[in-house]
Amino acid sequence: MTHRRREDGQGGRAAAFPDDAISTVLRRLVRSGGLLEPHQHAGVNASLSEVLALRELVEQPGMAQNDLAERLGLEKSTVSRLVAGMEQRGWVSRDRDPENRRYLRLTLTADGDETARGIGKRLQEHHRSVLGGLTQSELHALTVGLTALARVIEHVHPSASTDAHKYDSEPV
Repeated sequence: MTHRRREDGQGGRAAAFPDDAISTVLRRLVRSGGLLEPHQHAGVNASLSEVLALRELVEQPGMAQNDLAERLGLEKSTVSRLVAGMEQRGWVSRDRDPENRRYLRLTLTADGDETARGIGKRLQEHHRSVLGGLTQSELHALTVGLTALARVIEHVHPSASTDAHKYDSEPV
C-alpha cells in the first residue's frame, strides 16, 4: 500500500492528519477508553452511541426520534438503526406522536430505564475514580480548557451546539 503525503511548502513532508497536542491527547483518550468499541457497562455490553442515547432518553422521556438525532449529532438514518437495535434489546419503545403522526416518540421501557440507570451509576463511579486522580488545579484547568474547546467547536460548527449551554457551568 502506498501512502501519499502532501508537501508542507517548506521542503519537508506534512502529515496526512493533524499532528498537534489536542489530536494526540484525543487519540490517547479514545484508545485507552475503548470508546470506539462496545464494552461492558454495569454488566451490559453497549456502544457509546447506545449509552449516549440512553442518557438523553432518561433526561427527556418521550423525545421525538428526530430530536434524538439532533442531540446526538447523528444522521436520522443512523439514529433510526440505533433505536431499532435498542428496541430489539427491549430498552426502547417507539410510538407515533398522536398530535403529529410523522414523529416517533421514544420512551425507555422498564428494562431500558433500569439499564440506563445501572450504566449511569457505573459511569459516575468510573468518573469519580478517574477524576479523583487529578489535583484540584488540574481538574480546574481541565474543566476550563474543555469548556473553552467546546465553545470554539460550537462556534465553528453551530449545529453541534444543541443544548451545549447547559454544560457550561455543570461541575465535572
